[in-house]
Amino acid sequence: MAGSGQAHLRPADQDLLRVEDLVVEFAARGGQKVHAVSGISLDIVEGETLGLVGESGCGKSTTGRAIVQLPRPTSGSVKLDGTELTQLKGEDLRKMRPRMQMIFQDPISSLNPRRKVRDIVSEGLDIWSIGDKASRTAKVDEVLEAVGIDPANANRRPHEFSGGQCQRISIARAMVTEPKLIICDEPVSALDVSVQAQIINLLQDMKHQYGLTLVFIAHDLAVVKNVSDRIMVMYLGKVCEVGVPDALYGRPSHPYTAALLAAIPVPDPEAEPDSETVLGGEIPSPLSPPSGCRFRTRCPKAEAQCAEEEPQMREVVPNHFVACHFPLAPGEALDFTKAGAGAFVDLDSGAAADDDA
Repeated sequence: MAGSGQAHLRPADQDLLRVEDLVVEFAARGGQKVHAVSGISLDIVEGETLGLVGESGCGKSTTGRAIVQLPRPTSGSVKLDGTELTQLKGEDLRKMRPRMQMIFQDPISSLNPRRKVRDIVSEGLDIWSIGDKASRTAKVDEVLEAVGIDPANANRRPHEFSGGQCQRISIARAMVTEPKLIICDEPVSALDVSVQAQIINLLQDMKHQYGLTLVFIAHDLAVVKNVSDRIMVMYLGKVCEVGVPDALYGRPSHPYTAALLAAIPVPDPEAEPDSETVLGGEIPSPLSPPSGCRFRTRCPKAEAQCAEEEPQMREVVPNHFVACHFPLAPGEALDFTKAGAGAFVDLDSGAAADDDA
């Protein structure tokens, strides 16, 4: 996986958001640390949508929260429109908040149940005294209508709305201060499938209408492909592949990406699952991640080099980057029933070695 590799980053003068060597660690019992995010880098140009995908626990939501400094990263750089957010404190950081907003995974619990919807949506305008009372009311009505909520119902409380409607309210709350960047933290995973499509279409419409830049976090690759201009695949706190959707889906270069794509359900009730393409094993503990490539314990292509040396991000084809010592050839098949066998070979003795990582 990529450590401090930044080969996939574009020139800094093109970026709205630029993250370099982001590290987020949490204290655990016994003096241990949870290595949630370990030195990832990403960039987004204005008007772009970056899809961030991976299994649960890979660190994608923590990355999104760390970008908006909730929580603050352990180390690394986060620049929004040239401003270094990690160096801001107090009032200076608060002044940046209207320019970056989040849409959370659970729409109902992210809304204050004691407040009316109108007050929830207008809170950002009220805090910063943006416009007079009449203009703030008009702005709230505008964004509620834009997300499909009748302003006449804005005096109700969140529990009087469905999950999909609450997510629309959350989108309106994020939109009302006219931010440049919105972090969408799995905004459709808690919703019914039919409602998911409505919310995704709504986000796309809002993006074009208001010129938004989005980070779209999800574990559903089929959803991410349809909304993203660029996709970044994460595993256990590291970035393993970056590319445009058509190239990444049509020719995955990292075994982990190939496993995720193989897990996308096929709309055929008679289709038999291919056991060789099913990614097995457990995700290693973030308290003590494997040495070298963090995916090696589940990878059928793993060799001794994967345990000894961390692969760096490199370009395999134009605008397609991978952090793998042995990237996949076009059309190469994988057998995950043989995962990890070569990762434990001791080159000196030729015998199987214990994994101390």
